[in-house]
This record gives sequence, C-alpha cells and structure tokens, in this order.
Amino acid sequence: MKNFFFEISILFITAVFVCLIVLPMFALFTTTSFEELIYQFRSPVILSAIVISLETSLIVVFLSLCLGIPVAYLLAMKDFRGKEIIDTLVDLPVSMPPLVAGLALLILLGGNSKFGNLLSSHGVDLIFSKKGIIIAQLFVSIPFLIKSTKDAFASINKNVINASLTLGASKFHTFKTVLLPLAKNGIYTGMIMTWSRALGEFGATSMVAGCIPFRTETMTVAIYQNAMTGEPAASIAVALLLLVFSFTLLLIFKLRIKVQAG
Repeated sequence: MKNFFFEISILFITAVFVCLIVLPMFALFTTTSFEELIYQFRSPVILSAIVISLETSLIVVFLSLCLGIPVAYLLAMKDFRGKEIIDTLVDLPVSMPPLVAGLALLILLGGNSKFGNLLSSHGVDLIFSKKGIIIAQLFVSIPFLIKSTKDAFASINKNVINASLTLGASKFHTFKTVLLPLAKNGIYTGMIMTWSRALGEFGATSMVAGCIPFRTETMTVAIYQNAMTGEPAASIAVALLLLVFSFTLLLIFKLRIKVQAG
C-alpha cells in the first residue's frame, strides 16, 4: 500500500508539471486561427523580425563554436590556478538578469565610455545595430555551449587520449580526430541550447540594440512591442513560431541521439 501511494504521488506531481508546461502553450494555440497566422506572417515587419533573429542567432552559434570549444577544452582538460574563477565567469551570464547584462554592455559599448569611443573612432558602431544584437545574444547564450562541451570533454576516457599521444599524434591532431568526434553529442546539445537561447533573448538585446523595426527588431522584441501596442495577434503569431521551432529542434535532436545510441 505504501508503494501504491508513492507511485500515485509521483504520477500526480508529474501531471501537475505537465499541465504547467502544456496549458500555457495550449492557450497560445487556441487564441488564433490558421488564417490569422498566415496573415501575420505576411507582414513585412514580422518577416523582417524573423529574418533578423535567424541571421543574428546563426552567427552567434558560429561564434560560440569558435570561442566556446577552446574554453571548454581548457576547463575540462587542464588544471591551473584560477580555474574555478573562469568556470564561475562562464556561468555568470546565465544567472545574471538579462537587463543587467544589457545595461553592462550598453555602458561598455556606448559613446560615453572610452572603449565605445575607441570603437566609434574606427567606424565600429555597435549600439542600435545588428552587431549589438549579436554581442548581446552571444554574451547570454555562449555559456550553454561551453558547459555542454566541457562536460563532454571531461567524460572522455583519458586512456584514449593518452594512447593517441603515445602513438605520436600531436595534441592538435588528437583534439581534431579523437576529442571532437567523441564529444560531438555534447557539442550538438550546446549548439541547440545556444541557438534557442539566442533566438529567445530579449532583455540584453533590447537594451543594446533597441527596438527599431526593419533594423534591430528581433522576434522577441516584436512580441513585446506588439503586445504593448495592442496587437496581440502579431505577438501570438511570432510566439507560436518560436515555440514550434524550439520544440521541433529539440525533438529532432533527441530522436537523433536515440537513433545513434540504438
């Protein structure tokens, strides 16, 4: 009888959790029609926001791979003084409120700072531009790739690495032919989480790049702007697109991992 009540309790808590996730999504899907969605997606402003979000987030994924994989390798494979500090700094953008991150970037890159003036004097304007969007998205999303890749590197049997080095392979060759292939699932996971986070970023992006239609208005900014100006249909359309995209991306990845494991 005790086991029965335990199982029932677990099922009840799981059901509450599922409702917590499903009900808000169900509300989105039931507040609009297919015709209305098509109409909204034909709007030049909405299409521009979608293109800007996809363009900037894909660049962020590429930059995250270039910057994040070496950092993940260093944290996973090396022991050095100050490692915990760097590891904590990697986690900081995740725990930091996005508006705080945006404000910090705005102060750093704005025209009132020495660094911002230096960039402006060389023709690099980051505030209220796509470049600013990319920097803001990169700041808040790259930790996901670093942490996932670091865990993947750390799980690799050290004997495999030592065997490669013993056979005369260089560290770079071992990194390229042994570590990267064995850590690919962790890298893929980090890429997906980074992409999803970059697409869903709002606070830091709006602080740094503003909300300029056809220039810096991303999908999340479009959701907020339309909701605040009494255009819920446009907000719902973009929100549904983000929701479907994120769910489909995660599902495809999980199925791919399952097939590989099988």
